[in-house]
Amino acid sequence: MNERGNFLLIVLALFLVVSLLPPLIMILFPQADLLMRIILALIIFTTVRGYIGDGIITILISGALIYVLVIKWAYLTASLYIIFYVFLTFSVFSVILWGLNSVLRR
Repeated sequence: MNERGNFLLIVLALFLVVSLLPPLIMILFPQADLLMRIILALIIFTTVRGYIGDGIITILISGALIYVLVIKWAYLTASLYIIFYVFLTFSVFSVILWGLNSVLRR
């Protein structure tokens, strides 16, 4: 009867599973934990450097963010990172599909 509501619940459940997958992998495989922490630290540093520029303030802000997000809350940050890229992938593919739809309709 209400297939849209069921589909929405299934999609939300899949997002929950996808968000719980990185901490599970990080707990089971220490190499993946180290690799994810390195990737998160580099992303934080390059993002702060892109916004602020080179200097000591960049190192201080990056150090504080890396301590909080990578050392203290690594599992939460990894989950949010993966969910962000899932949403980014959906938005990129939706733009591609919209473009193909507008081109192929002619």
